Order: sequence, then C-alpha cells, then structure tokens
Amino acid sequence: MSHDGIAQKPTSRFVYRTETDPSALLQYLAAIRALADSAKEALGFLPEAAYRDAIAQKRLWAMVARENGTSHFAGFILFSGVFPNARIQAVAVSPEHRRSGVASALVGGLVSHLESRGYIAVTAAVASDLADAQAFYESRGFVARHIRDGGQARQRKIALRSRELDTANFFTLMAPPAVSGHGAVNLGLRPRSAFEAPLYIIDLNVLFDLIKERARSAIANRLFGAGLAHLVRLAVAPEFIVELERTSRDPSNDAPLKLARQLPKLPAFPKEDVAPLAAAIHKTVFVDANHAQAGTRQALSDARHLAEAALIRASGYITSDKALLNARDDLLKLIGVDIAGLDEFVELLPADEPNREHGPLKGTKCETKAATTAEAKAYLASQNVGDALVAEYLPSAAALQRASAHGIFEDGDIVAVGIYRAPASVDAPARMLVHVRPDHVSCETFAEHLLDEAIRESCHSGPITIELRAIPGQSTVNRAAKLRGFLPAANSDILIKVALGRPLTPTTWTAIARQTRRRTGLALPEAVPTAATVESGLSVRGPDGSNVTVQLAALEAALAPTLIAWPGRDGVIVPIAKSFADDLLGTADQLYMFGRPNAAFVGLRTYFNSPRTAPLMRPGVPILFYESKRSGGRGAIVAGGRIVDATIVPKERVSDELLQRAVVEDLEPLTTSSDVLATSFDSLIRFPNPVALDTLRQLGAAGSSNLQTTTPLPNAPLAAILDRGWSSA
Repeated sequence: MSHDGIAQKPTSRFVYRTETDPSALLQYLAAIRALADSAKEALGFLPEAAYRDAIAQKRLWAMVARENGTSHFAGFILFSGVFPNARIQAVAVSPEHRRSGVASALVGGLVSHLESRGYIAVTAAVASDLADAQAFYESRGFVARHIRDGGQARQRKIALRSRELDTANFFTLMAPPAVSGHGAVNLGLRPRSAFEAPLYIIDLNVLFDLIKERARSAIANRLFGAGLAHLVRLAVAPEFIVELERTSRDPSNDAPLKLARQLPKLPAFPKEDVAPLAAAIHKTVFVDANHAQAGTRQALSDARHLAEAALIRASGYITSDKALLNARDDLLKLIGVDIAGLDEFVELLPADEPNREHGPLKGTKCETKAATTAEAKAYLASQNVGDALVAEYLPSAAALQRASAHGIFEDGDIVAVGIYRAPASVDAPARMLVHVRPDHVSCETFAEHLLDEAIRESCHSGPITIELRAIPGQSTVNRAAKLRGFLPAANSDILIKVALGRPLTPTTWTAIARQTRRRTGLALPEAVPTAATVESGLSVRGPDGSNVTVQLAALEAALAPTLIAWPGRDGVIVPIAKSFADDLLGTADQLYMFGRPNAAFVGLRTYFNSPRTAPLMRPGVPILFYESKRSGGRGAIVAGGRIVDATIVPKERVSDELLQRAVVEDLEPLTTSSDVLATSFDSLIRFPNPVALDTLRQLGAAGSSNLQTTTPLPNAPLAAILDRGWSSA
C-alpha cells in the first residue's frame, strides 16, 4: 500500500479491457446505476432510461476487470456530442479499482476513438469544488476555458474544460510544420521516398587495400561487403581504368586490372566537360595549397577522377590520398562531392544490432518480448489498422528490407507493438510504427518503452534519420514521440527526427558532424563550437536546404539521445547502488529474472537524493551515475543523462507520478531531512565502457569523497569521461 506514509499505485491483479458492445453492457446496467448513484453529488442524477439509451447509442462504455476467469465491473464513461465536437458527461470508477489507471484508460480510449473519426475537440464540465476531478482532467490535457454558474440549488461554479484532439483538419493542414515541446527546433527534416543506395566512387588505393595484404584490408572488405548488400553503390571513374592500364606492366595478365574492369564504371563524359572542372579541382587541391605534386601526372589524374565523380553527381569519393582529404571542405563547396577516408566511410556501416530488452513488468501480467509477424499482423488487424499500412511495415519474407516486431503481451494477448524497419542503405532512414491499445491502463508506459527501444536500435551504429508513422487515434504515441524530438513533416503523416545515440564532445565533434551529414543530410558545423557560439547559437543546414540558428540545448533535445559537452558546460556525478542502477538505468550484465519496474520502461526517470544537493542538480545539467562498490557495484560511471527538473518535496507528499518513474520504495534512508530532492532526467545513455574510479581520479573528477556523495563535474573532465565511456562503442 505505502512506504512511510507515501501512497502508491496498487499492484494490479486484474487485466482491464473496455467493453463497448451494447448487449454485454446491459449485463452491467445495475452496477453502472449503483456506481452513478453513489457519486451523484459529482455526476448528477440520470434515470435508468437515460443509461439504457446511452448504451444502445454506443455513448457509454464500461471497463471490465478480469481475474482468474471472472469478470468484474470496474467503471464507465458516458459521452455525447455532435461532430466535430464531443463531450464527456461522466467518468466513474468503482472504489476497489481506483488508483489503477481505469479512469485515464477510459478517457484515453475515448480520445483515440474520436481522433480516428476526425473529431477536433472534446469537452468536460467539472464542478470547481471537486479538486480531484479538476486535477484529473488537467493531467489528461483538458484546459480550463470558461467558468459558469452551476445553478442556484448548489451555489457552485462549473469549469468548462476542453482538449484539442490530435486530428488533421483544414487549419492544421494549412499550417507550417509544428514545433512541439519547450525549446524544440525545426531542423528542416523531410520524409524520403524509396531511392537507390548512395553512389560512392573509389580510388586506386581502396582497390589495392582490398586485394593486397595491407593494414586496411579488413576495412576494405567491409566496404565491398556493404556494396554486395546494397547498402551503398560502388563504382570507378573511367580515369581509374586508364590509370591502371598506364601503370600496368602486363595488362593482359594483371589481376587488379581484371578486377577493376568488372567493377561498375561511370559513363565517359565529353572531354570539354571534364577538362575545365578537373583544372579547377587541381588548382584547389594542389596549386593553391602549394603541394609538391602540383602539375604531376598523378595529381592531374586525381583531378580527373574527381571531375568525373562530380559530373555523375556521386554522393562521395573514397580515398586515402591526404591531399584530397585535406581539401575536402573546399571540394565539397566547389563540386558538391564528399571526400571520405576509407576508415571514415566504414563508420557509416551498421554495427551488430543491440539486444532488445525483454521481460515482465513488475506488478502486472505484462511482458515485453519479440513478436512474430503473424502476431503483430493479428494485433494490428484487431485494432482496425489498414491492410495497406500493415503490408508496408510488415512486408512479405521476400522483401529486401528487414522488419522486426516487438510486442507487449498481457495474459497471452498483445496489447502494444513496435515495428522497426532497418535502413536500406547507409543514408536511408530507419522506419518505425508503434501502436498501443489506447484504453490500456499502462498505454503511456508502453508507448514510451517501444519508442525508446526502437530509437536505441536505430542509432546504435551512429547518427540516423528516423521516420515514425503517425496513426490516427494514437495520440499517446504521437505525444510521447514529440517529447523525444520528433516533429511533424509538412503535408505528411510522418513524424521525423535525427538521433545521434552517443555523446558529442570536442574530441568527437568533427567526426560525428561528418557522419551526421553523410547519413542524414543534416549539416552541423564541423568546427567545434566556441564559447561565443554557445551564446549566439549554432548555424545548422537542414536536409531541405534551409538554415537555422539553434541554441545548443535545443539541438541536444532534437538529436536525443545524446549529451553535448559544449564549452563551459559542467555536469554532476551522483552515486547509485547497484540494485538501483540495474533497475533505473538498465545497466545489469544479466537478464532480469523477476521483472523490471515501471521506471525501466519510460524515458523520463526519477532519481531521489538529499535536498542539500539541490544547487548542483539544475535543469539542463548532464548527470552521470557512479555505481558504488559499497553496494557490490563496479566502482565506475555506468550511464549518463540530462536533468529535466529537480524539486524538493516533503517525503509524505511525493506523487505517484514521481514514484512510478523511480525505483526507490522507501525514501526514509536516503536523508535525515523530512524532504527529498526528486530529480527527473531523460536522454539516458548507457556507457559501453564504464569509467572506473582510478581513471576518474586521474581526471580530477572523484572529488573529496571518492564519489560517495554528489560531486560537481567541471567541463573538461565531463568531456573526457564521455569520451572514455563511449570509447569501445
């Protein structure tokens, strides 16, 4: 029930389902009337005929609780309205089922029903003296618009509350793409239709790396393997073959030449097109840089290579030539071709996929695990998702693109599903579809979990564009997505974002900026931000060609999950016991045999500690978690995140919302104070390489208490810890 007087959400023994069938609802009519009459002071009085009419007209739904094969009446919602506006007339929950999310599930199910049918708003009239009802509707997004008299008999005021629905209508279709959430920024992202893999031209050194025993032979093998897997198209310029023939001692018996002739080759362009462009390239790379090779046959050949790549509009040119790599920025401006080293390009290729988290959700009958295609299709069909949409995200086995489905099962039934389609090429987007039962008491938790897991899988190999299909009636999913940086694309049913999935520090800035541009089209400045940039904002060019100046904090939110160690930004290190780290951060080495708490399934999580640390725990500050050896932990920083909010709260008044997003049940041992500091954080990044205490001491980050208490973290060691924590990724 509670710990130290703190009321908590009860453990559910029940499986809740909404009942809308009139014939089934009539069986609960007596229970519906009895519950309504017991709450008539709040709901008013209606005769039995009114309830019968509402059931027949499908304006009354009930929530039914199943337990051990027996069904119990748990609550109901009564609504009315004329399209496109609806009205909630009453919501009531049986006493034994209160604090289980039943009322929220009933309202959520109705909102989804209305959105899928094009309604634009739903209202509720709530007596101003009903504080709990006012707080409930406020928490569900109903905004107080007007106060009116409630009649002479009761002398009460009525607050008219309304909620705008997540529905495409004339006004929203005419509006520009929305920016949702505090500090959100439109980065000019746009959905991409099907297209070929990007075309990259290779130079002679890349071929020699492949066929000779060289230091980069293994990397070259990965590159050509990616070509065979259609992640990238590889080709050679006509000058490539000419150069090999010119330097070959025996053209009829030259293995590299024979192999090169089998590679895809660019068409031959007229000399009058190639020559002036090659001359401009030669001047930029060699003459202007006073390079020793200027004017040599090799330099002129390299220039023709690049000219031919530019004329075919190749995405990039892969080379080991230092002169070309040093001039990459100038060449990108001059000819629009990205010059990439072999090592850099291979960084764009997908790594081994991370394991999806699975296991039961503590206190429920829910379990998250992989779902078969048949299970996912059956669930989506039961939720009236169209066949065309299902076929798009769950194609036949013969389709080239791989699709995977992850489901949340309750008592054997799927109640939510997330479908992930991997990118078809190195610069293609990952595609996601997430659907949850909107009438489920845990639908918000399910939406957050499935979104976060799919995002984590998407950006595991590096920066990536993610496209999420927005489904009518799935406002819970769409709202959670927008809080994670997704924005609506113009004239589309797609929500879109770029995710980095890794820290961004002065050491990694240039490499990650290049990866981001190559994989997503989003161009960050390749120079590390200066202190002046932090004040003025960063100039970013979107894939649509637009330029925007954005504050680094807003950019971090848009590119989440990530942590940016910009100049002057400090952090904080907090200790955490191993058992709490396992549950709150998901850093355990072993599977969770007994299930995981609700906090492990959501994006915004809560860490409790002493109010004395409040000056260090400020919104926007990076928070790093040190797993204490005293608790059997690794004595290392294992994860990081970004503080969203930090509030001092009396222990007895800590809300259910905070407790559900935390893993501490007994707050008393945390501090001798009667208050506790509740710190909410998001953008969780687990370190593949935990940073041990000895290293932290060398960096000057251990403080005077060896991290047994909350410790301030200056900018330089913050960046160094992020680099080391991610060094083995």
